[in-house]
Amino acid sequence: MSTPQAPAANRPPAEKAAHPRTVSPLMRIAARVSESLVVPILLVVTWVWLSAANVINPLFLPGPAQVWRSFRGMEASLGSAISSTILTTLVGFAVGTVVGVLIGLLLAYSKHVRILLGGIFDALRPIPVFALIPLFILWFGLGRTPQIVLVGFGTAVVLVVTTLEAIRNVTPTYVKAALNLGASRSFIYRTVVIPSISPHLVGAVRVSAAASWGLGVAAEMIGAQKGLGYLMINRQNYLDTAGIIVIVVIYGVIAYLVDVLIRIGQRRLLRWTERDQMAAPVGSVLGAL
Repeated sequence: MSTPQAPAANRPPAEKAAHPRTVSPLMRIAARVSESLVVPILLVVTWVWLSAANVINPLFLPGPAQVWRSFRGMEASLGSAISSTILTTLVGFAVGTVVGVLIGLLLAYSKHVRILLGGIFDALRPIPVFALIPLFILWFGLGRTPQIVLVGFGTAVVLVVTTLEAIRNVTPTYVKAALNLGASRSFIYRTVVIPSISPHLVGAVRVSAAASWGLGVAAEMIGAQKGLGYLMINRQNYLDTAGIIVIVVIYGVIAYLVDVLIRIGQRRLLRWTERDQMAAPVGSVLGAL
């Protein structure tokens, strides 16, 4: 005759099911940060070793001490240069984003507008934006205006194409359901199409934001009297590789911070999308997304 087992609550601790130890959020963040710093630390260590061993000519790869001295030498002029570059690039990026999205929406909404303007954008899209710098300087003169126009134009071209492609990929089921419920064309466009393409536009905005810094550098290197690009040209004229590295690092930090702000805004504005809900199962297969 078998002996009845004691209830789970009354079992000794050894008999209770072992629960996996929970990891605090702080430990997870610390582990993630530590893992992400492995490659940068290895690169810095390699850089220090190459500099100390004189493996590479300092003209091509100056050491950390030389880079630091160059930074201290430019420190007085960096503040105004950074503020000028940020203002020019962000204004051009904002104008280009708004104009690009609006034109893309208009081209997708109206067949007549698409016939009138679609060919123009198809012709302008393959033209390298950098090739237009001399024309912008000729048309708008030197100073901040041609830089803003250049950044805005490059951003707008990317977002026009992205907006059109995103609208073409909207799930037809959503549109058909709205039509069956008696919604008008403009109402469907506002409440179905635009929300559906929002996640795709955020990705395009991030790409355009990264590209806008490159456009800003190109514009400042040719037709500006201040800014980080202007400082870079001066450092190049004096063969100051360390100063060029300082400016490149500053550009990278600024672009990274802007990208972080865009991602934060994306999480707050697009919580309702299926993106976060789908990330968990997909991430379990492909890695955390």
